[in-house]
Amino acid sequence: MFWEYLWQLKNYHIGRFLAHFSTSKGKKLIINPLIKIIILSLTLLEFNLFYLLLLIYLIESLDIIRKKIILPQKTSKTIFLSLLIFFIFTSFILFLINIDPFSAFLLILIFDILTPVIVSLIILLFQPITVLLRNRIIKKAIKKRKTLNNLLVIGITGSYGKSSTKEYLKTILENDFKVIATTKNENSEIGISRCILNEVREDHEIFICEMGAYNRGGIKLLTKIAMPKIGVLTGINNQHLATFGSQENIIKAKFELIDALPPEGLAVLNWSNNYIKENFNSKIANIKYCGDDLWVEEVKDDSFKLCSPKGCDEIKHKIKGSFNIPNLLAAIAVAKKLGMTIEEIQDRVLKIEGGLNIKKNGEFDIIDATYSSNFNGIISHLNYLKKWKGSKIIVMPCLIELGKDAKTTHYEIGRKIGEVCDLAVITTNDYKKEILRGANYCGMKNIIFTDDAEKIYNQIKLYSKNDSVILLESRVPNKLIKKYE
Repeated sequence: MFWEYLWQLKNYHIGRFLAHFSTSKGKKLIINPLIKIIILSLTLLEFNLFYLLLLIYLIESLDIIRKKIILPQKTSKTIFLSLLIFFIFTSFILFLINIDPFSAFLLILIFDILTPVIVSLIILLFQPITVLLRNRIIKKAIKKRKTLNNLLVIGITGSYGKSSTKEYLKTILENDFKVIATTKNENSEIGISRCILNEVREDHEIFICEMGAYNRGGIKLLTKIAMPKIGVLTGINNQHLATFGSQENIIKAKFELIDALPPEGLAVLNWSNNYIKENFNSKIANIKYCGDDLWVEEVKDDSFKLCSPKGCDEIKHKIKGSFNIPNLLAAIAVAKKLGMTIEEIQDRVLKIEGGLNIKKNGEFDIIDATYSSNFNGIISHLNYLKKWKGSKIIVMPCLIELGKDAKTTHYEIGRKIGEVCDLAVITTNDYKKEILRGANYCGMKNIIFTDDAEKIYNQIKLYSKNDSVILLESRVPNKLIKKYE
């Protein structure tokens, strides 16, 4: 079940699945089968290592009992694959009944070693069927979309800030228009197609569509499905560099949204992002640059000046973290294009409760940023943490899928941690040297590497003071999150 879960977690994307084995957790998955291969080799040389193997299986069983069994999310695809895998494994067990114990022992060992390969082959062999079904759903969605002549589609993409921009824009527009948006982080071709087929109605005026991809051509496909007239590009960094192959590919992929807009379309760009500023294509007739056409001044915790060539207006808000202002600015740019007044926009902005989730836990504060993580997000969150008084603690894993940029990125993260934090707990060891080197550059020594929730909790409890603030960044252990609920 774990291997099926891992494939699902990586969206059945071969590049993302293989990239997992470059991480510390992925390497552990390889080491265990290697030990069994050694034992198998020795056993074939007639060494009696049966009891040693039983001990290994006993330890594994106890570990499974101790930990919560990880299951894939229930979908029609995972149910079908689970039944098929169960049938194959059951057939194998029935076959073993009729052979001698030593041969059965060897076959069980071989089968166990090859389980990841067998499950992966089953999934890959059924990919053509999956692609066929996917293409059928996409065609239906495109057919329906073509009938929705009065629907205005707003596409939102970028390496970061997509979901928050989508939610801000939805909140600003939904009182004045009939608005539908993709849910949560459903930003793939299947998620968007199903949203069009099952959620979008003829009476909807606006469809806000979050768009994500791991390869060039991915966003282009999404634009063919959704047919956006307005495109918002929130920002570009090196997120998913391992699957894209190069920074140039990431840039070109994100600009696929802008390239797909019609001549009368509107492109809203985060002009503070250098990758966007240096690579935009001016062929879009009605292009808007957040930065030249709209910009902010006098940014405070609860307000900023919204400026244009015509002048400035004060906008009050309740969003936690000034790093979210560019996302809000993009949403405001779209709202202005749709004819909303500053007064109307101000009223709707005050309804937004977005930003970081901050909660009190006993004597210290928790900043919950566990939704997702990327380099820009971590740096922004650490800058926000810097403003707090008292001792500052961060708990986070290393980032994944950064390819050749991984070492330099984690060195920069380490430097920022050293600049801001009094204690850091890193839950993976992938780029331990780079983080330590960056933190040590700033004179910081208090860094712990562990993924044990109980150890993390006790260490923080030991170190924290009455005025401590803890930043939980990205996918930290669930047991730790529950302790702070």
